Amino acid sequence: MQQLLIVVGIIMILQFFTGIFHIKYYQRVLRKMSKRSEGFLGVGMNQRKFKLGQVCIIVTDPKGVIEECRLLSGMTIFSRFRKEKRFEGQSIFQMDWIGMEKWREVAENAIGMIQKEMEKKESVEMAEATKTKIGMELVEL
Repeated sequence: MQQLLIVVGIIMILQFFTGIFHIKYYQRVLRKMSKRSEGFLGVGMNQRKFKLGQVCIIVTDPKGVIEECRLLSGMTIFSRFRKEKRFEGQSIFQMDWIGMEKWREVAENAIGMIQKEMEKKESVEMAEATKTKIGMELVEL
């Protein structure tokens, strides 16, 4: 009985450390993909019990055209991101899902995140333009 507890304890410790390594890998990939000067980055995830988890990272240009897409699927720490060239060059506003149905949910989550960022940037730009316009009117008075 005591040996069983030791084995379980060792497995839990190994799982903890391998989880940390996987998180560091995810952060490294995310950091690498976010080093663009322009455009947007979105991350989509789904985590299901007893099924493969999926992660999708999409980077677009300022107009919403996908420049890079990486997908991860799996339940183990050996799962790695792979580049998905079939998404590249497509607009996030008109996606062709043929042959990519299994990734649709996580890709749509990432696209939704990008669209929110686009809307936020657009509203900030409109607010700045309004401030500039009001400032010019005040100077004229």
